[in-house]
Amino acid sequence: MSLRPGVNLVRALAGLAALSPLAFWWPPLLAAMIVAATGLGVAAVVDARRVSGLLEACRASRQLPAAACRSGPFAVRWELSNVGPSRIRGEFRDELPALAHPRLMLIAFSITPRAMTSFEAECTIPQRGVQQFGPAWIRVEGPWRLMEASRSIGAAETIKILPETFASRERLVQSAGASQRLVDAVQQSRRSGPGTEFESLRPFREGDDPRRIDWRSTARRRELIVRRHQVERNRDVMMIIDDGRMMGAETGQGVKLDFAVDAALNLARVALDGGDRCGAAAYDSEVRGFLPPLAGPAALRAIVDCFYDLRVQWNESNFLPMLAQLQRRQAKRSFLVVLSDVTDPDTAGRLCASLNQLQRRHMVLFAALKTPLLEQIEKETVVDAFGVARKATAMRLQRDRSRALHALRRGGVHVLDVEPEGLTVPLVNRFVELRRRNML
Repeated sequence: MSLRPGVNLVRALAGLAALSPLAFWWPPLLAAMIVAATGLGVAAVVDARRVSGLLEACRASRQLPAAACRSGPFAVRWELSNVGPSRIRGEFRDELPALAHPRLMLIAFSITPRAMTSFEAECTIPQRGVQQFGPAWIRVEGPWRLMEASRSIGAAETIKILPETFASRERLVQSAGASQRLVDAVQQSRRSGPGTEFESLRPFREGDDPRRIDWRSTARRRELIVRRHQVERNRDVMMIIDDGRMMGAETGQGVKLDFAVDAALNLARVALDGGDRCGAAAYDSEVRGFLPPLAGPAALRAIVDCFYDLRVQWNESNFLPMLAQLQRRQAKRSFLVVLSDVTDPDTAGRLCASLNQLQRRHMVLFAALKTPLLEQIEKETVVDAFGVARKATAMRLQRDRSRALHALRRGGVHVLDVEPEGLTVPLVNRFVELRRRNML
């Protein structure tokens, strides 16, 4: 607890200071000022003791949701209570995360004896990850407003800020055509397809493949019976996100890594709903995290914890450590989804060699996130030498990128080349398509 002069004490001392020059011309004023100062000091001591009691009688609590979506509004509620017999006046201040809006919450309050008051505000945070609220402070005025006391009250709390479409299923369904293409395809892929896992028997219908006739059941029932198969379940799916330098490129609504995390979490949810096991990994110049494939409701929570707080590390990405990790820990044939990008020939060459090597054992889907700035520079009108050099560099990077993606396709890697803002729906639809074709 810390004490400081209140507004009335400051005003009184300022008044005495203003009158002090008059004591040179009228000496009796000096004696009166000394008496007034003494009385003011005694009153300040009494007020200080009372304000300490008022501060101890004040309680505060903060109510936060466990999680919220990036840039989405969420409510924060504060409750202040007075457990003492006297009215409490003061201010409550809570520190919000650095990027939150509003940045600071300052509330003046007055609480009657043994009563409670509450405040609520709408906040937004434009950055994924763990964000901290607090510590909170409370400042209380004495009954005579001669002294004030303040102290920290309530513990700091954290909230998880998740990607937008993952935190809000409705926003994903509202994406262009997503509800029909994505949701229906997922439901269908769970039940049937050109798989080899037996599901059921049913009577033969026109258009059925004669090779699927079950002759024993046909002889027993004396009618043509065919076997129905479904796409195999319990396959391993690994989401691998690059959080290196290239994923820090701005897109206007965040960086490329934000959209990669968003898409990966939505894809993990689809894979788990379809009966697959799902794992997660992240890398830049080294492996930043590796979660082996898991199944069930706990798997999605583990993947969220692995991905939602990823930050761009600003290191040059190198897939070789991740390649070694996958070869050592993921021997079973799996569906690997790599979210990254390629630009310079050296990095692209190492990545292509690694993915082509993985393709021999696993099925690899490489989601390449375009850099909007490069396409913007290509379309700019050149007005000077600097513009010429800038445009030539952008065109060379785009050419190298196209060659690298072409090399991946020739090596058997499935490539998805999209804008970061439009990644989620095409990625999930491509995954559903490949699973329905039973290419794993």
